[in-house]
This record gives sequence, C-alpha cells and structure tokens, in this order.
Amino acid sequence: MLEGEGNDRHGHFTFNSTEEMKTERVHQGGTGQTKVRGFKCIYTNARSMGNKKEELELLLQTEGYDIVGITETWWDDSHDWNVVVEGYELFKKNRKGRRGGGVALYVRQGLDCQEVLQSVVDSPVESIWVKISGQWTKGMVVGVCYRPPDQGEELDAALLEQINRVSRHQNVIIMGDFNFPDVCWETSSAKRQDSCNFLTCLADNFLSQMVEEPTRGSAILDLILTNKEELVDGVKVVGTLRGSDHVLLQFQLLWGTKEVRNQTCTLDFRRADFNQLRGLMSVIPWARMLEGKGASEGWSFLKRELLEAQALTIPARQKHSKGSKKPLWMKRDLQKKLREKKEMYRKWREGQTSKEEYMKVTRSCRSAIREAKAQYELGLATGARYNRKNFYRYVRSKRKIKEAIGPLLGIFRGRSHFILWGLPLGMWF
Repeated sequence: MLEGEGNDRHGHFTFNSTEEMKTERVHQGGTGQTKVRGFKCIYTNARSMGNKKEELELLLQTEGYDIVGITETWWDDSHDWNVVVEGYELFKKNRKGRRGGGVALYVRQGLDCQEVLQSVVDSPVESIWVKISGQWTKGMVVGVCYRPPDQGEELDAALLEQINRVSRHQNVIIMGDFNFPDVCWETSSAKRQDSCNFLTCLADNFLSQMVEEPTRGSAILDLILTNKEELVDGVKVVGTLRGSDHVLLQFQLLWGTKEVRNQTCTLDFRRADFNQLRGLMSVIPWARMLEGKGASEGWSFLKRELLEAQALTIPARQKHSKGSKKPLWMKRDLQKKLREKKEMYRKWREGQTSKEEYMKVTRSCRSAIREAKAQYELGLATGARYNRKNFYRYVRSKRKIKEAIGPLLGIFRGRSHFILWGLPLGMWF
C-alpha cells in the first residue's frame, strides 16, 4: 500500500495521526478477524452469460451469495467491459481459439483470496483454482471446471492431473460441468472408459460427489466435489438462470475463514466546522512563514498546518468495506419478479404447473430486467454531455477484473529469465 496525499479509490480523503494521508486497515488477530460461519454459494452452467449477467446481479443482491461458480460463460476479450459485479472479486478463464466454454468464479470482496496453480494458465483445460485463506493454515481451494462432452484423452488426462495436484490441499471444493451422463453415482460405476478414469481419480483423492438431483434433463452433469464432506451442506436445486437448460445449485460451506475487514479512516465533512477551519488558516502569516523556503520545505509547512487545523475542525469516521452493492438499475418490482420466477420453478418441479407457465414467467422476468438496465444506460448516455462523471464512473466500474497471470520466471534458450509476454524482459528494451 502506497502512502501519499490525495484520495482513496472510493473518492474519500484519508489520513492518520502521523500527518500522512493514506488508507489504513484495522484487523483483529493479525491480517484478519477469524470467524466461523456458513458461506452461501451457488453454481450453474450458464450456456452463455451474454444475456444472463443482469439476472445474475439481481440474484446476488437479493440472495447475498458469497461464492459463485459459473461454467460455459462464452466470454471472450470483447466482454471484458461487462463482466464485473460490484462487491465481488472476479477470476475467469476464457476459451481460446473457438467459441463457447469458459469458467468464472466470483468471490465476495472482503474474503482473502488469490489464484493458485498459475502454471495451468496457458493450458487449454477450462479450469480456474482460487485459494481462500481461513482458520486452517493451508486455507481452502475452490475450483471451477468445465469439461466439454467431446474432450479428448489428452485434455482429460491434463484435467485429472490438475485435480490430483489440488487435492493435496487439506480443504478442496470443486464445482463444474464434467459431462459424464453415464455415471451412476449411487454405485460409483460407469460404462465409458473416460468416465471410469474420472471415478478412479475421485477415489484416489478421496473426493466425494455431493449432488443428488438431476442438473440437466434426467442426468447429473454438474457436480460439487469435496475431500471433506462436513464442509458442504444443504445442496439443492433452486431454479435456473434465465431459462438455461442447467439448474442452479445452492449450497453452504461450513468453514472458518479469515475475513479481511477494511476500515478506511475518512473525513466526515457533514460534521465539519468550515468557519473555524478558515479562521485557523487565515491567522497564519503565510508570506512571512514561507519566505526563504523552497518548494519542498514550503509544502511540508503548508501540509503540517493544514492537517493540524483539519484534526481540530473535521471529525473522522471509519468507512467499512462495502459488500454487494445493489445495481443502479435495479427496481423493487424486479425483485418481486425474481421471487415469482423462483416460486414458479418450485411449482413446476412439484408438478403443480406446466413448463409453459414457468417459461412464460421466465421470459417476463428476463424482459423486465433487460428493459430496466437498458433504460438506465440510455439515461446515462443521453445525459453524458451534462454529467460525464456518472457516465465514466459506470464504464470504469465494469472493468475491475482479475485476469490469470502467468509465471514471471521462465526458461528461454536454456537459461532462466524474467518473462514478459513470452520473451525475456531484456529483449523489450
């Protein structure tokens, strides 16, 4: 964290008692406050997030999920402007070279998380692995994987090798669509050789499969795997994401985490006494006090006097880190429509209504969400001439993502070098 004068990333002036304007983090017990709680998680195969992003934002706001896994995002570089959900860190890996595929993991801001297995960044296997630090020294690794139904033996072997490596951790959760419709999970048996190899990998790593209901048609394609069954509780189907042919799987992670709570010290301008501040600054004989001082010495004097007056006239307050923030286009009637869709899905599953009625409610919900967002963005665009600040703030908020970063140290022509975009660092200068 850099120290210096200015604003923090939320636009608030920050300071502390050492006369430096900076952001502070206050923790209990070192780097975070250890707290045992159940994390609310959800996973689905989206089959393209292009027309489902708005409903996902609404779902996260209304349900308050902590961890969200998605397969088949169908994202590419052209989607980077519209993949962020405010209040969440995003880890993603897009399919390279052809359409479809891709995986993503949203983790609520405030959880101490970082991507692991950086050596698989350039692998064509569609997977992402993130470590969430917690009460145990080695933390928990959460993975999201997508295995296409036509995947060959070589990529299957690479995926199983990744699972083998990750399973060395004490606490592992893997969610994804593995496309093994022939597996019977009650007997742990399968007909095809690739399915048998997968079951052998799970058995060798003591991984349990926690999903019991069909996730697409009559097959269990989407799985939740863990090496500690006591970590996962309450796995259930809670609907679909905008009419996708895969279900939404909701579950709880019963695990103690190290939650980093940002408590930025900010100035409370609403309670400031600006008249007193002006009075304190006006009685200083500036011309005499700055006479003979250089730029650096003069700035130090000005800053010291300003901070002393500020401490007397502008009270401080703690600004806690933000959680999931309501989308600006979200209205109360949209939340009602989302609840109606969830209730209609339950009735359809229980045979109390037809699929046509459920799809009718789904289409109505989708249209309302798209119209609400389109109207909000249209208002931003037409008003950009008079309010550019709001327009560009909205655009910038869509680009805060975490891309997979490859290893910085590699071998080039038989020697070890720092690598940048595939070439030794020295060759760029």
